[in-house]
Amino acid sequence: MSKYADSLGDKSSSAVLVSIDQGQALVHVRTDARALRRKIEQYRDKTTKSGAPSNEPLIARIDSLRVPTLADLSLGEFSADDIDDNTSYWVELWTRGGSLDSAHDRERVRQEIHWLAQLGGHHGSPTRFEGAERDIFLARLSGNVLSELPSLVPEVYEVHLAQRVRLVEALLQGEASASPPVAVGEPPTDATVVAVHDTGISPAHPYLRPILLGSGSVVPGEPDAADRHGHGTAMSGIAAYPDYLQGIAAGLLNPRNKLIGMRLIPTPTSGPQDDDPELWAERTENSVVEAENLANGHNVVHSLSVGADNPTALRTAWSIGVDRLAWNDGRGRLIVVAAGNVPNDRLATVAEDYPTVNLGEPICQPAQAWNALTVGGYTGLAGPAAQGTGSYPAPLAPSGGLSPYASTDVGGSARPIKPDIVKEAGNTAPGGGLPNTGAQHLSLWTTSYRHGSGELSTQVWATSPAAASAAADLATLARLHPGLGASALRALYVHSARWTPAMMDQFSDRKDRLRAVGYGVPDLRLASGADSNRPVFVHEGALAPGSRQAHLLRVPLPQQVLNDNAETPVRLTVTLAYFVEPTETLDIRRYAGGKLRWEMQGPLESEDQMRRRINALARSTGTSKAKTSGYNWTVGSLHRARGTVQYDCLDLTASELVGDRLIAIYPALGWWEDHDRTRHLRIPYAMVVSVDFGSADVDIYNAVQISTTASVSV
Repeated sequence: MSKYADSLGDKSSSAVLVSIDQGQALVHVRTDARALRRKIEQYRDKTTKSGAPSNEPLIARIDSLRVPTLADLSLGEFSADDIDDNTSYWVELWTRGGSLDSAHDRERVRQEIHWLAQLGGHHGSPTRFEGAERDIFLARLSGNVLSELPSLVPEVYEVHLAQRVRLVEALLQGEASASPPVAVGEPPTDATVVAVHDTGISPAHPYLRPILLGSGSVVPGEPDAADRHGHGTAMSGIAAYPDYLQGIAAGLLNPRNKLIGMRLIPTPTSGPQDDDPELWAERTENSVVEAENLANGHNVVHSLSVGADNPTALRTAWSIGVDRLAWNDGRGRLIVVAAGNVPNDRLATVAEDYPTVNLGEPICQPAQAWNALTVGGYTGLAGPAAQGTGSYPAPLAPSGGLSPYASTDVGGSARPIKPDIVKEAGNTAPGGGLPNTGAQHLSLWTTSYRHGSGELSTQVWATSPAAASAAADLATLARLHPGLGASALRALYVHSARWTPAMMDQFSDRKDRLRAVGYGVPDLRLASGADSNRPVFVHEGALAPGSRQAHLLRVPLPQQVLNDNAETPVRLTVTLAYFVEPTETLDIRRYAGGKLRWEMQGPLESEDQMRRRINALARSTGTSKAKTSGYNWTVGSLHRARGTVQYDCLDLTASELVGDRLIAIYPALGWWEDHDRTRHLRIPYAMVVSVDFGSADVDIYNAVQISTTASVSV
C-alpha cells in the first residue's frame, strides 16, 4: 500500500500524505483536491501502454473518501462524542511544519494555532516543539472548539490529550535510621558526568555534595533544583554509587562519576495536575541543553527515570523528542530511559500471576524511543539470604529472573526490541493478598533527601534505579574509552549483555524473552575491555543510505589457534549500534531518516557470494528480507534488524569459525529519501565483534592480527 499511497501527495499542489496506518491513507489537502482529482480523472480517461487505466494501482484501492474526524486525528484516542463543550482540554496539536518546511509556512501555521488557542480560551502563546516534518503545539482548547478542530484548522494532522508524567518507581518508604556519615573518596579526575533529569537533587547531602558539578531547573515556578520529593536524590545516589550498600558497609564510598541534578518535573504530590500540563519533548530538550551547559565540557550521560502511560506503544511527542536529542545532528548522545513498571494495584500477589502480569503491562513513554538505551528490570535479590527474611514470605522472582515490578514491550514486527537490557530492580515477597513491596532485603539502597534529620539512606526499587545504574555504567565506559563515540559506547555495553538461566526458563519463547528482558543483563567488566581468551573488535564508520552501498569489514580469526582448539566451545557476538533521525509521521516504516542492518558471511559462503548477496540487499528498496547465511543465530536477522542496537550471537565450536569472516553493514531507506536536503546524509555507526572462549585457557588475543582499516581492539 505504501508505494501507491505515496503518490497521493503531490509537490506541485497542496496535497500532503499525512500517514498510512493499517492500509488506510490520511491525506491533507489545504485548499483544494487538484492532485487527487487529477489522478482520478486520469484513471477515468487515460490508459497506459498495456491498456490498463492510468493510476490503477492507486485509485483501484480507494474504497472511500471522506473528511477526517476528531477520532481520525487522535488515532482513536477520543472522538467528538467524548468531548464536553463546557470543559477545557490540554491537547498536543501536530501540524504541518518542521525544519524541512519553509519559514513562511511554519509561521503561518503558528499564527493559526495561536488564533485557535485564543478562540479556545488559552491565554498566552502555545508551547511549540520543532520536529523535522511536523511542529507540535501544546494548547488548552474548550470542548466546543476541540470538537470542530478538523474544520477550523485543517493543517492539524494529529491531536492527542496532553500526558501526565509520573515517577517510574513506587513511593519511597522505609527510611534508614539516623547514622553517622561514612567517608567519601575522590572521584576519578577524568570522571564522566551523569545528568539526572528528575525531581531535582539535595545539593547539601554529604555523599552528593563533593561530586555535584551543578544543578538547575526547567520547571516554571520552581527555579531551584532543591529536591522536595526524594526521587531525584535517590537516583543521583545510584548514578554515583552503583555499589552503595557495599560502600556503606566498608565505611568508604568511592564515587564512579560526577553529577548534575536537573529538576525536570514539578515537585510531585500525586502527580502533575490537569491544569499543569507540559510538552515533555520541549521541556526535556531544555533540560538536556542546560545540563550540558552546566557540565562545562565534560562528557555527559543523561538519565531519565520518569515517564507517562503509553498503552498503544506508538511514538509520541516525548519519544520523538528523546530520539531527536540522541540523534544530535548525527553526533549521537547517550540517553538512558527507565522502561516503566507494573502499577501497584496490578502487581502479582500470587506466584501463578508472575510473570504473566508483567507481559500484559506495556513500557511507558518515552521508553519506546529508538535511540534511547531503554532499561528494564530483573532481580538477583532472591538467594538464600533473602529467603523468608524477618516477617516476609519467600521472594516471588527467582534469582536472575524478571523483576516483579518491570513492565515489558508489546512486541511487533516493526518496532525495536525494548527494553534493550535489564538491571537490578528489586523483588517482592507476596502473601496474604499483598505484593509486599519495598522489603529491605529485596530493595536497593541509595541517598535520601531527608539527610537533614540524619537519615542519609533510603530504599528504592523498580526500573527507576535500574536506569540510573545503567547510566552509571555508561559513564564509566565513557571514561575508560574517551576516544569512542556514543554509538560505540552503547554498542559495547549492550554487547556485554547475557540472558540468565532463569530468564531462559521463564521465557522459552524467544519473542517473549526479548519483550521482557531485551538482550539480558550487561556486564561492565566485559564491556570495559578484552581478555586474552576474548578479543573484542570495534569499528566506527559512517554510511549514507541513499548511496545504496554497503561496508564490508573483515574480522581476522587466527586459523592456527582455532584449529588447535577445534572442539572448544566458542561464542561469537556481533553488535551494531547507531542513531536515527526521527520524523513525526505516523507510518512507522518511515520513522527513521535511514536505517542500517548487518549480515555475516556464512560458513559455506564464498566472499564473492557474500558480496553479491549484500549488494542485492543494499540496492533494494529496504523491504527485502536478508537471505540466511547458514548460521543459526540466537536472535535472528529479522528480529535484530528492527532497532538501532542490533545484537546477536552464535554458540559453536572453534573449528566452525576457522578463516576470516566478512561482516557487512548495509542500508535500508527511510524518510531522508523523500527530501533533496537529506537524501545524501550519512549515519555514523559502530560495530563490535567478540570471540569468547569462556573458561578455556586459550590466548587468542595475542594471535589476532588486527586490521587497522577494519577494527580496533579495546
